[in-house]
Amino acid sequence: MLLAFLLAAVLQGPGDVESLTAAADAVVHGQVVGRRSAWTRAGGQIFTTVTLRTLETWKGPASGEVTILVPGGEAGDLAQTVAGAASFQDGEEVVVFLHRSASGVFGVERMALGKFGVESFSPGRAVRHRRGLSCLQCTAAERDELSLDELRARVLGSAQR
Repeated sequence: MLLAFLLAAVLQGPGDVESLTAAADAVVHGQVVGRRSAWTRAGGQIFTTVTLRTLETWKGPASGEVTILVPGGEAGDLAQTVAGAASFQDGEEVVVFLHRSASGVFGVERMALGKFGVESFSPGRAVRHRRGLSCLQCTAAERDELSLDELRARVLGSAQR
């Protein structure tokens, strides 16, 4: 298998929960129920379509399933990794900050900054990974691990402002 990737991605922050909530069209707590990767029509890049079963909607319209498009994935014998992009695994429980990119399809707000994984080995903990990601205007005060209850409360509190 041939692997193509970028070494790093640089994003403009901030990446705190309140800023992500304000920028997002939707914030969803869900579980990954499907992933499908394919080449773009022009053939230059692979994108993965991720389907989430919604457990809770914290901001935006409620929906039973949410479709997310993320750069990178595997198509045939080729895998593309996009540095800083959010990645998803089948069955994974997540909280995602989403922006609408097309009718019924969302993208993850600020790439990997907009995705928290809910830890299966430590239920109730939400963790964000910044592998391959540098963030301008992000601060050390932006926590990448917090309880699911605290994350929910911060999103709901910000969404009501």
